[in-house]
Amino acid sequence: MVTVNGQEENVAGQTVIDFLKQRNAPVDNIVVERNGEIVHRAEFDQVTLAAGDKVELISFVGGG
Repeated sequence: MVTVNGQEENVAGQTVIDFLKQRNAPVDNIVVERNGEIVHRAEFDQVTLAAGDKVELISFVGGG
């Protein structure tokens, strides 16, 4: 299990990009932190989530 924003999810084995696409997350406007380190967008297709990982997703919302 992977902890995502405080909730356990069964997404171990997925790449970050596949995980984001499954969630319909805005890939261009999101920051992914994995185990306390930022995952750079260029590495989304190379980094695989593993059991025990802690992931935080932060998306930017514009407004005015």
